[in-house]
Amino acid sequence: MIDVQFLNDKASKMNLFLKKVEKIISMGKDSFISTPMYPDRTQYYLISAYNELEEIACHLLKEITGEKSKGNCVRKLSEEQIFSEKINRVLSDFSKYIADIMENRNSYSPEELFITAREIVKILRERFIKELAGVVKEIKEREPKLSVPVNLRKIQTHAKAVKSSVRKISNFLNFPKEEFINTPLFIDRARYFSVVLIDSSLWICRHILRKSGKKPRKDCFKQLVEEGIISEETEKHISQIAQLREVFADPSTEFDSEKLYRLLKENISHFLNFISEISRYLVKGRS
Repeated sequence: MIDVQFLNDKASKMNLFLKKVEKIISMGKDSFISTPMYPDRTQYYLISAYNELEEIACHLLKEITGEKSKGNCVRKLSEEQIFSEKINRVLSDFSKYIADIMENRNSYSPEELFITAREIVKILRERFIKELAGVVKEIKEREPKLSVPVNLRKIQTHAKAVKSSVRKISNFLNFPKEEFINTPLFIDRARYFSVVLIDSSLWICRHILRKSGKKPRKDCFKQLVEEGIISEETEKHISQIAQLREVFADPSTEFDSEKLYRLLKENISHFLNFISEISRYLVKGRS
């Protein structure tokens, strides 16, 4: 789901850098060409503005295409044709300029930079934020409504931490049992990542309950079952691990390595079920 606050922050920062370029450009072409620091500062501010624009573009692309882009988001966004022709053209030009100086190591003469910067700044300053607001509105109208007004970005951050920890622990569990229980590094890392996924899962649990007007109890996951948010089966398995949080967090506390292996092997995948059930609840509400 689209993160409006994130886009607002990035657009504001981008606009701030563009204003700095605009101020330099306003000195006039002759002054720009004859003052060495003007091209240098202009290039620095344009790169900074582009970095913010790239993050905006990547976020929009993920919402539009459903796929996470790892680079060249501004160019890809221009190809999606979701903005006006002028914005799409300047996005493409801006992307080409950055590629020229950062990847191809091409240099622009002060005259070329002045013309390029003037066009980029003029169009983006006049049109981009207004058009971005329209694009965001269209995307949000297509999004399902959340059943609870949660901080979605933080929920997603903690969900990623859970999934990442499950994946890393599972990598250790893929080794033969005897190798796992006799490898201190595996045991230490498995305990560490167990704490990470417990803490992130508990944060999600407490946050959702608070946003639902409930006071979280110590048995937070059981409370989610009572509220119809997660299943009893999921709660039973994740609580098997969650109840040992303090044990795993204290390196001086011994825990039988064979028991650890069995405990994680039988229960760890249910944290992924937890994330899936939370996601379904936030989008659809109680089943």
